[in-house]
Amino acid sequence: MIDLTRIHHNGIVVADIDRAVADYGAALGLTFAPVRDFDPLAFWTPEEGLRDLRVRATYSLGQRLHLELVQGEGVFYDTARAESARHIGVWVDDLPAEAARLTEAGWTVRGANAAPQDGYGLIAYLASPDGALLVELISTDLKPIIDGWLGE
Repeated sequence: MIDLTRIHHNGIVVADIDRAVADYGAALGLTFAPVRDFDPLAFWTPEEGLRDLRVRATYSLGQRLHLELVQGEGVFYDTARAESARHIGVWVDDLPAEAARLTEAGWTVRGANAAPQDGYGLIAYLASPDGALLVELISTDLKPIIDGWLGE
């Protein structure tokens, strides 16, 4: 069962991450971790299958709940698609089991670090049956890497 006390971030897809860091930082009084490039990042979507993308990301610093800014390629990271433009990221101990539980409850896999038949990888995005909520399941295997990036 997903534990909402383990929400790590609210994420938004942006067209220009450098500008977004400056704009959100100034407007909201936020400081961000250095922007990281993930090139290539293996990413699967139902529309495009598994392909390598270039993704840039950062997180706000100093809060328990981070703001994540993401700029990427492909259909999933299209800022015009409201479905993937915003999400919540939640730590999970068993990503394949959580994804299976949600899909059995009518949720739809919208993207992942690997194809569903290959266990989703370390992250998976699932949309609620009504499409109103997108949840990013984040494997706790990534926690030491992200904590190190953010200095936590």
